[in-house]
This record gives sequence, structure tokens and C-alpha cells, in this order.
Amino acid sequence: MTYSIRPIDLKLKTKWKISRNESVTKRNFILSDGLYFSEIAPNIRYNETPERILNEFNDFISHPDQIDKSWSQAFLCGVRNLKLKQESKGQLAKALKLKELMKVKTSFSIPIMDKDNIKQYLSLNPHFYAYKVKIENHHSIEFLNEIAANTNALLRIDANEGFNSLDDYLFFEKEISHLNIEFIEQPFPAERRDLYLQLRPNSKFLLIADESVTDQFDANEIRKMFHGVNIKLMKSGGLLKAKSMLEEARKYHLKTMIGCMIESSLGISEAFYLAQLCDFCDLDGHLLIENDPYKDLLKLDKGQVELSTKKIT
Repeated sequence: MTYSIRPIDLKLKTKWKISRNESVTKRNFILSDGLYFSEIAPNIRYNETPERILNEFNDFISHPDQIDKSWSQAFLCGVRNLKLKQESKGQLAKALKLKELMKVKTSFSIPIMDKDNIKQYLSLNPHFYAYKVKIENHHSIEFLNEIAANTNALLRIDANEGFNSLDDYLFFEKEISHLNIEFIEQPFPAERRDLYLQLRPNSKFLLIADESVTDQFDANEIRKMFHGVNIKLMKSGGLLKAKSMLEEARKYHLKTMIGCMIESSLGISEAFYLAQLCDFCDLDGHLLIENDPYKDLLKLDKGQVELSTKKIT
């Protein structure tokens, strides 16, 4: 069997700015055996660079029947999902022992931007029942108030590890307590276990772990710091591992969410089936890009992502 890899350069509709970086393009990769395809979306937060992905591919093709657990999670995700498609002949729902799913309700992301641009941004992206709002830290209160003034939708606040002080965060919580907030995601750096242990019993809102969740997942430990988890295929090493992580989280009564990186509709369609195991869904990565090469795989209908009739490989 011959494997190939090719880059896809995704152009973002709006500058993607979060607390730690910003970009206007994203380079992902498509792994293929000639029949099936899988997406690889590296993330610099986890030291995943395009050069590393290509080096791992060269390693992979030298022994394609072996999995090297030292590979990046994004590359492992691509390899394992491709092999799962091979084994199941493209029948992912059957391979995962899940129901066929045709439509899921997703939130839509609002990156950090000038607050004067918010009204227009929301008018261009209406109908979502919730917005995932990227913030910097406690200096983002005016930004959130402006968003709330222009939508009645639920707000999911994503700090991407932007806070370093418990006092600053508690001040922030107090100032936004009147807003229609569904949860707060990853306020502190993942290594600040001390802050999370102090915050969890005192937070006014549900706390969702993102960067604190890796493939080395310990639900019992996570529940001491958070109320729920955001599981992403690209951090979990593939569909099967992500499914097992979601199932473990549910056993410990954690809220569950399926999330994504900036990905084309190919990558989102792979995560799509896991939404039925989740309380929250954030599968909008493909909606943030202008030149989605797999746009025919998914449709958007009034805030819901829907599988098209086009065969997904």
C-alpha cells in the first residue's frame, strides 16, 4: 500500500486571535492511501510544526504497520483515523459502535477583535445558539459586554490559559456574572493545578478543561479541577482514543464536549460522530476558513452542521 501526504493551506475568513497567538492562515495536511483520506491539524501549542509532521510521515512510511507513540498527537490522529477507515471500509459509525448521525448543533467562535467589529461579525454569522468567545484575560470585560449587547445567544468563554492570577480571574467572574454564560474554558495554564484546585469549589460557572486534557487522560484527577472536558481528536491521537476518553469522563460525571482545531470539513466530519456522546458541541473549524477543499462533505443549516450525501472517505 502506498501512502502520501500533502499540505493544505487554509485561509481564515477573519484573523484568528486568541490569548497566546494570532494567524490568518493555517497549514494542515492530508494523509492518504489512495482510497481513504484523513486530516492532520498540527498545533504549535503542543510543539507540532509542519516540519515535524513531514518528518513523522517519513518515519511512518518506513514501517507503515507500526505505530510510534512518540509521534505528535495530530499525526497519530491522522494515521489511526486512516487505518480505522481502511479496516471499516469507511464506515466510521459502525467502527465506533455508534449511531449514524446526520446533524449536530454547534457553537461558533468569536476570536479576539476590536469591539467595534463585533456587530458586523455577528450579523455575518447568525443563527447559532451559542458563541465560543476567545478572550485574553480580565481586560476582556468590555469586549464581552459588547458581544452580549448584540446577541441573546449563550456565551462560552475560552481564555486559552490567559489568566495567571486567581484574584484577577475572580474579579473577572464577578464583572461578567450578569451575562448569559454557559461555561468558562481553561482560564489558567494547564500546569497551574494549584489555582484550579482553589477555583473549582468557588467558581460561579462550569469550568471546562481544554489544554489540561491530553492523551494521558485521568478523569479522576481532572474532576478535582474542572466540571467538564473538551475532547479534540487532534489532541487525543484519533477517534477511538477520543471516544474512550469521553466515555471515561462520563463515568466520572464530567460534562463532555467535542471540539476541534482549525480544520477542513474532512477533519470535522471525522469528529462528527462523537457529538452523540457529548453535552456540548463545538465543531466550527471548517466554518472559519475561506477555501475549504472538502466543503461538500458538510452543510450548515441554521446553526447546525449536517453531513451531506457525498461519500466521506
